[in-house]
Parts: sequence; C-alpha cells; structure tokens
Amino acid sequence: MDRNPQQLFRALGPLEVTVGDRRLPIRSTKQRILLASLLLNANGLVTVDELIDRLWAHPPSDARGTAQVHLGRLRRTLGASGGAVGRMIRTDTNGYVIEVADDDLDLARFVALVERARREEDPRREVVLLREALALWRGRPLSNVPSDHVQRSDVPRLVEQRLRTAERRYELELELDGGGDVIGELRELATAEPFRERLWALLMKALYRQGRQREALECYHACAAVLREEIGLDPGQELHDLHQAILRRAVELPGPQPHREVRVPAARWEIRPGAPCQLPPEIGDFVGRAAELRAIAAHFADRSRAGTVPIVAVVGSPGVGKTVLAVKAAHALRERFPGGQLYVRLGGATGRPRDPWDALGELLDGLGESAARHGDLDGRAALLRERLADRRILLVVDDVADAAQATAVLPGTRGCGVLLTSRHRLVDLPGVQRVRPGPLAPDEALAFLERLIGAGRIDRERAVAEEIAALCGHLPIALRIVGARLALRPSQSLARLAGSLRDETRRLDELATQDLQMRTVLDASYAALDPRARALLRRLGALRGGEFVEATALALAGGDGVQALDRLVEANLVEPVDSGGGESRYRVSGLVGIHASQYRGREG
Repeated sequence: MDRNPQQLFRALGPLEVTVGDRRLPIRSTKQRILLASLLLNANGLVTVDELIDRLWAHPPSDARGTAQVHLGRLRRTLGASGGAVGRMIRTDTNGYVIEVADDDLDLARFVALVERARREEDPRREVVLLREALALWRGRPLSNVPSDHVQRSDVPRLVEQRLRTAERRYELELELDGGGDVIGELRELATAEPFRERLWALLMKALYRQGRQREALECYHACAAVLREEIGLDPGQELHDLHQAILRRAVELPGPQPHREVRVPAARWEIRPGAPCQLPPEIGDFVGRAAELRAIAAHFADRSRAGTVPIVAVVGSPGVGKTVLAVKAAHALRERFPGGQLYVRLGGATGRPRDPWDALGELLDGLGESAARHGDLDGRAALLRERLADRRILLVVDDVADAAQATAVLPGTRGCGVLLTSRHRLVDLPGVQRVRPGPLAPDEALAFLERLIGAGRIDRERAVAEEIAALCGHLPIALRIVGARLALRPSQSLARLAGSLRDETRRLDELATQDLQMRTVLDASYAALDPRARALLRRLGALRGGEFVEATALALAGGDGVQALDRLVEANLVEPVDSGGGESRYRVSGLVGIHASQYRGREG
C-alpha cells in the first residue's frame, strides 16, 4: 500500500509546511494565521472564538462564517499536495483540531526534547538534548504570520521558552567545561537580546573564566548602557554582584539570582502586523555560509556604532550566491527591523542598471507613499529619508552597479539598516562593512548537489560528484545548473556529464539550462569592463586559475597596467591572494579564466 508523503510543519521561525521534499506555499495571510493558531495547540481544540481573535483585531459582522470559509480554503491548500494532508484538520462541536504527530511539528519536538532534558540526571546528556532542541529554531517564531494576537501573545511566550532553554544550556556548559567554546554564541545571543541580563551574566562568567577580565567588564558596561538608554534602568543585582566580583578578581563568582523581568519596548522589538515585507523567499536548499551570516548579524548588532546607519555590502564574483546569502540574512534579521523590510533590484549585472529615480519610486510605493508629486531625483531621495526617519526598517538593495547608484537610496538616520549586494567591491562607498563570500567549500558543494539530485546518486558516484563540483569551481550558480540538468535525467550517470565538463572548450556551453546560462552570467561582468581591462583579463585567462604576481599582470597589460588590474580586482574577476607580506599575488578562477580566454582572437 502506498504511504502518504511525510508532512512537516515548522513554527520555530517563519511558518512553513513541507510535504515529502517539497515546500507547500501558503500565500494567504488568513490561512497562515489559521494554521499557526491550530499548530500552537496541536491535537487540542481551538474554538472558533479563539480563531476569530487571531484573525481580526476588529472582527467583521459575519466573523464566524468568514472564519469557516477561510478554514475550508486552508484545507484545500493543504490537500493540494495529495494524500491525507488536507484531512488533518478535524471539525469539533466547538471548533477545530489539527492532528499532527510530534515528530512532524518542530514546536512539539522542541517541547519534548526540553522535557526529556529536564528529567535527565547526566548533565552532559542534558546538554546534548538541549542543543538538539535549540537547533530546531530558525529565527523569530511565526515571523510571517501577520496576526496582532499571535505576535503579541503567542510569540513572546515561545521566545521566552527558547531563551530559558538557551540559558540552561549555557549554565551547564559553564559548569562542565568553563564555557570557552560557547563565548561566540553567547555574545551573539546577548547582543540580539540586550535586555536579557541573565545572558550577559553568563557571557561575563565565560569570559572571566577564560582569563578575559577586561572583555567581561566591557560586557557589563555595554549591557548597562543599553538598559539605561532604552528603558531607564540600572543593571539588576546579579549583574551588579558579578561586576564587583570580577573587579576584585574573585576566585569564586556569585551564583545566579532570581530572574528579573525587564519589559522590552514593544515598538522596538515586535514585528508589527501590516509592516511591509518585500523579501524574496528563502531557498530551501541553502548550505554553508555560517561565517558570513554571523558577520552580517554581528555588524547589525554592534551598538558601538550608535548614531550611524549600519550598511553591509555582500560583494563577490559572478555566480557566488550573493543574493541568496543576503536574502537568507535579511530573513534572520526581521525581528531586528520590526518596521518592515524593503527589497529593490538595481540591475547592476544586467548591463542596463536602473535609474535611481525609478528605484526610489518603487521603495516609496512599498511604504505606501505616492512618489508622483516628486518629479526629480533629489525630491524622491529626500522623501524616502523622511519616511524612513525614526523607523526600524531594513533595506535590501540587490545587484548594485556602483557607489553612486547605492547612495541615492540610502536612509539618513539611525534605526534603519541597509544590506547591499554587488559584483563590485564598492570601494567608493564609505562606512560599509564588506562581506565577501567565496566559492563553497568542497564538502558544502557536495552537500548542495546532494540536495539538488538526492543522496543516492551522490553515494553511488561520490568521486565523480566531487570532480563535477570542482569543475564547477564550487560556485553555487554552476552547481545549481548541473543539479537542474541531472534532475531532468534521473537515470543518467554522473560520469557522463563529468566527461562533457572536462572539455574546457565545451564547459560553459554544458553549464546551461533554458533559464540559466553560466556564459551569460559572465558576459555581463565582462561587458562592463573598459577595453584595457578586457584585454588584460583575456590574457590572464590563459593562466587557468594559476597564481601570478603583479609584475606578470603589468607585463601582460603593457604600458600602465596598474589601473586595468585594479579594475579587475574591483569587479571581483581577479582575486588577491594573501602572500604573507611578499610581492602581491593574484588568481583568476577557472570559469572566469575559461570565459575570458575564449574571447582571444575575437578582440585581440
């Protein structure tokens, strides 16, 4: 008998439903609110009145009947995947029940793991269970559910459970191993939850026990500054006693004090229902980039930069996955920017960059502001800055052509944040933290291919799969093309495709699907170069990924080649290599080199 595909519900982050290996989109906001409300009380009755409270701040006259209509539509949405998914919602006399196995709901698994950990007598085993529970979290729970009731009542309760679980885990880590291995995690979480004094206390203890007294004291002052500036409170007794003990260089630090409730300013930290969220969806097969995501989050969390607009630019070579990384980071940052998230593409890699005047109009539309009455660029830019003032909104500005194009859409006051992507390093844009993702690590590239074509095919031809990943330069876009081609031919061997990719004269033609071509991706960057830089890149392409010193590039350029080389580095087509203080060295990646060298003879 055929088994129904597994249904997996995720609430510990944006609400998601997957059936088998496919994500089921739930585009209706009312359906997301209903599903979230049912999952929060999975296998228990949720009355119609409770659903109405979550659906509407001001219910319509026929709220009961309208809620039933939306419930029927939710059933049809879930049932569109086939099997018994649509029949999981059962009608009861007074309301509805969603019947979900604990293993199919991340929230239920989290609660079960925490309960198992609570009963565990072995502290090391307890830590393992708590880590497993916390690993289920993907950000602010139900962040894409625009219900005032859910966001103000249900979400804070879940966040509190997560924070208490994290605090217990870090307490145990400190007791067992001194906490040295969790300092980075603790610092990130304490910075993200600056009013959580218990986290600051744990971080101070971990630093002090590693001999880092000065950093422990700096943490105290950072926490004290936040509390005083934002809510007018001094640090509580636990932090005060701990601070004094560290100043005395005490051997034994004071134990934890009773938990002090600090009310977080709602306007600062809650995602407001109705706030714009224009972010593209996260891709389900994302792999790697942990260091880059941490760097982006840390920059936006850095309170030493108070008074300025935090700007992060994700810059890198064509096909390295800049937009995917930025979108992933932006979703993780949503709770930091409760006023909303705006997204605009500037077309820098298309050869036809957008006029900033047009992009400003799109951003203003996202804020519900008509830009028609402001006919010039300066007027629109001023209106955008006015509408962003004193609001916590994240701007994601994708595919920036140059610094001038980016500058036109930047906010002018603190509170907002900006996340840019560009194929260029944007060296003329001041005050920017640059994050430069490179190709995936070999194991990450293999994991990416596995998600695209399945573990079975990778296991059967692992050595060939590793070779294919290397022939793709471990670039996400090239790997995605290969994965799409192999997915269309499930019986084709990997060795056959590898044979085609080994031929450099055919490789770029093989890296193509109907919608995505590697050659086209590289054409745009090549076309944006001036003639001298193009000529130098064609000559460097013959080196095929090998390293070269600056003198070689200048000799190949002829005449004044410094500017041409700098142009290629700025465009992320030539990569500086750490030479340890010796002569400057560089590298051209394999696919960029192949693409450039194939122009030899056509343009000189």
